[in-house]
Amino acid sequence: MTAVSMGAWRFTLRGAELADLAYDGEPVLRAIRFVTRDHDWRTADDTVLARTLPSGTGSRGRLRIEASARYDDTEVLRYTLEVTVDGPILRVDATGTTTTPFRRNRIGLVVLHPPTLAGVPVTARHPSGTVTEAAFPTWIAPHQPAADLSGLDWSTGRVALSLDLAGDVFETEDQRNWTDASFKTYSTPLSEPFPVALDAGSVVHQSLTLRATTDDRPGGTASPAPDLAFLDGPAPTAVVAPPPTLQLLAASAPAAARPAAVPLGVPVLVEPVLGDPNVGAVLASARLDAGGGPLDVRFVTDDPDVLRAAIDDVLDSGAVVRIGAFDPTSHVTTPALQQALRDAAAAVGDLEVVAGTRAHFTELNRTVDLFRDWDGPLTFSVTPQMHDRSPEQVTESVRMQRWVVMSASRLAAGRALHVGPVTLRPRFNAVATSARPSVTDASLEAGYGPHFVVDATDPAQHSAAARAWFAASVEALTVPGVVSITLAEAWGPRGGPLPG
Repeated sequence: MTAVSMGAWRFTLRGAELADLAYDGEPVLRAIRFVTRDHDWRTADDTVLARTLPSGTGSRGRLRIEASARYDDTEVLRYTLEVTVDGPILRVDATGTTTTPFRRNRIGLVVLHPPTLAGVPVTARHPSGTVTEAAFPTWIAPHQPAADLSGLDWSTGRVALSLDLAGDVFETEDQRNWTDASFKTYSTPLSEPFPVALDAGSVVHQSLTLRATTDDRPGGTASPAPDLAFLDGPAPTAVVAPPPTLQLLAASAPAAARPAAVPLGVPVLVEPVLGDPNVGAVLASARLDAGGGPLDVRFVTDDPDVLRAAIDDVLDSGAVVRIGAFDPTSHVTTPALQQALRDAAAAVGDLEVVAGTRAHFTELNRTVDLFRDWDGPLTFSVTPQMHDRSPEQVTESVRMQRWVVMSASRLAAGRALHVGPVTLRPRFNAVATSARPSVTDASLEAGYGPHFVVDATDPAQHSAAARAWFAASVEALTVPGVVSITLAEAWGPRGGPLPG
């Protein structure tokens, strides 16, 4: 990382990213970056090829960054960022050129606003010349709080800011949905069709201009800040009783890698995909992982009748603490699946059933109306590396987890919450446009599920830092109403011990 000073502007070069931008000593943006997202919304890994450090004197300066965007060591695009400063104006010109045929969902500039802007008024400017008065949301917004953008105006501390955007139409989303510590202004709008096939040599050109004005009057330009003490303090009541049960996710590594000993008596969450030939093996392996403890079974299916039969089978095979079900495409519990779960609970008598999403809080936040007639527990999972795999991203996500679980508690409106799995990397791609690979092997000799998901395994999974991160996540997610928290897999490359 390299600290850069250009006039009154300060920021850090973190690879090809301008991070932690400040003007006249006042923090103004989390980052400016150029992002490549493929047809499955995977974010490319960027490598800086050349960088010319700032030149100029006084309040003016210029720097240039050349970088390569790659997937699995294959380059798909090269881009340049020209950054110029002229007094209170910072401008970024970005040009990207594809180097191979490529299907993209999005390519272009991204502006990350700090989450501390929650509740702060913002003026959205549109290509038509009209404006909309809005605010950065305090509670996590399910949909874009600002759309059809050519610019934004807002204030933070002593600094008023005006952002002009060119080269595409932009919009803003609330990235706290994925435990990112930011609001994100980006192009291309999600309303546009995707993916888009690009030939080699396709060019993307975008620019942004950020103007800052300092107001040194007492209080400056800032609006009253919202009370965000709940993010860093203890849970909102003095006692969370009883504390949530800690569970593990069933291991998905090859069967031959199973260690001699796994956790004993620990509830294990398992996600069999009904219709796959390995359902029996997946459940049997999870029973071994549980070591005598019960299973928390979350079936993946779109067929209520198949679900009912599977519930009967699993209840006959051993202890089960709860049952859930999710559609394989939307990853939420559809009304038809909810009814099947209710029917099963009524037939058994003491069966706990859970609904919600097996994916990010985003999906629960956007589909909560589906659960207006569901009076049972709700669930969602947590992973910090949906958009960014930097160490900073992982660390900052812990604070956002408290924000997420408090937002989920508001949606639950008194219903219990089961949080998890909490994993360092996504265990499946919830937004892929590619079809899920078919499963033909009834055994687990080669592993299953997450074991075959690209980028699902974090190299730091078994480090002391990861152990500390999981412990901090448990603390952040332990609030009233949270009944269980499921962490990493029981063993294997995506496994990890329970916090001590």
